Amino acid sequence: MEQGAVPPQGRRSTDEVPPGPALAERMRMVPAGERCAVLVEHFRESASSPSLDWIAGLAACSEEFGLTVPEIRRVASDLGWVARLAERRYPGELEWGLARGVAGSRRHRLVLTYVHGQRLRYDFRFRELLERSNAWLAEFHDDALVLGFAAFGALGSRALNGLDLYNRAVAAPDADDKSRQLCLNAIWFADHVPGSPELLIDLSEELMARGEINENVHYRRASAFRRLGRFDEALTEIDLAIDRFGVGNILVHEQYAQERRTILNARDVRRQAEEITGELGERISARVDERVGEAAEALQARIDEAAAQMAQKMAVAQQMVSDGLLKMVEVLGLFVTLLGFLIGSGTVVVKAKTFDERATAMGLVTAGALVFFLLLRLTIGLRRKHRAAG
Repeated sequence: MEQGAVPPQGRRSTDEVPPGPALAERMRMVPAGERCAVLVEHFRESASSPSLDWIAGLAACSEEFGLTVPEIRRVASDLGWVARLAERRYPGELEWGLARGVAGSRRHRLVLTYVHGQRLRYDFRFRELLERSNAWLAEFHDDALVLGFAAFGALGSRALNGLDLYNRAVAAPDADDKSRQLCLNAIWFADHVPGSPELLIDLSEELMARGEINENVHYRRASAFRRLGRFDEALTEIDLAIDRFGVGNILVHEQYAQERRTILNARDVRRQAEEITGELGERISARVDERVGEAAEALQARIDEAAAQMAQKMAVAQQMVSDGLLKMVEVLGLFVTLLGFLIGSGTVVVKAKTFDERATAMGLVTAGALVFFLLLRLTIGLRRKHRAAG
């Protein structure tokens, strides 16, 4: 339940106020800072009645007593809340017709705008407020509170120009505590806007620096810190909101208490999520390490197997090369021996003079050739047997 600027609880209505000076006399007697409270008290009963004539009366009083724009905003906001609590209707065509008629004035339309805008804002009528604000801005285009109404309606209805309207309202030259509080309420609804919690905190700090602090500022700061995951700060702010509100509307207390429970639940969920994430991370890390170890072992086994096969093939190749070289050496030795034998034998044949000597020499050559042939066959046979045995 949204709470506006609620007048102090427990005050008596105007018919219970003891007789005293007239309103004009009271307005002259009270300090400047209490004039708004006097007007709110004066119109409280009228604002609770079915008639909305009190709006025109408030406009007339604002002109008579020279109320400033911030004073008009304060009184209109408080009386609008009184009318809401009494469940009175919104201003309609009758009130707007009078304000735009011959008897109406710009001040009358401004007061009516403030009252109507706050009534729609208190009931979260985002789209209707945005539509109305577009028409109001045609006349009051620089008014901070009207820009705040437009920003509230646009951000609440997720319109594309919501953030632009918000920035214009915050930066308006005539911005005051009522317009800034309205903007704080508007950005509180802007969960779709990136960085909205930070914007809310920035504006709330400006309000605090200006001394425009109340329980709702702490309440909205608590929700912003909760959305940012800063739970300790959120708890501090919501406790300040509860302490500042004191004894009052039980529904508002319940709203604050619900926010506190939400903060605690969110903090617990975050902690549980972090614990679960940590456990899952450890399990996944252990599983990954196991898988990596298994893959490394399998890869090493394949590498060792490939290395063994390569070594075996290299050994076979070396053996083949060695056997071939040895065979070549043996055969070459036999050929050299044969060549020496043939040369020697040829010399003997050439030098032989008789037929017998030549026949003997030829016999020796033939015998040497046969011996060479037998040695060559023997060598090849032994190599084949050795290869087969290996």
